[in-house]
Amino acid sequence: PAWLLPEPLRLQEQSGRPVHGGPLELRSRAERIEAGWFDGELVSRDYHVAQARDRRWLWVFRERRGAQSQWYLHGLFG
Repeated sequence: PAWLLPEPLRLQEQSGRPVHGGPLELRSRAERIEAGWFDGELVSRDYHVAQARDRRWLWVFRERRGAQSQWYLHGLFG
C-alpha cells in the first residue's frame, strides 16, 4: 500500500466480513504473517487486499488470537 496508518484502525465486523463505510469485499487470499515467537511477543495476522463501496483499495488484516479475532485497517493503496 502507498499509505500505512500510524496505528491500525480497529474495524467492525458484519457476517464475518470487515466493515469500513459498509462491508468490505476481500479481493485477495489471506497472506499470513507470524512473528515474535523468538521474543515472546507473538503476532499472527492474515492480511488481505479489500475494496470498499466507494471503490477504494484497502489493506486489512485479521488478528488471530485463539477464539477471539479482530479486523483492522492497516493501509490504503494509491
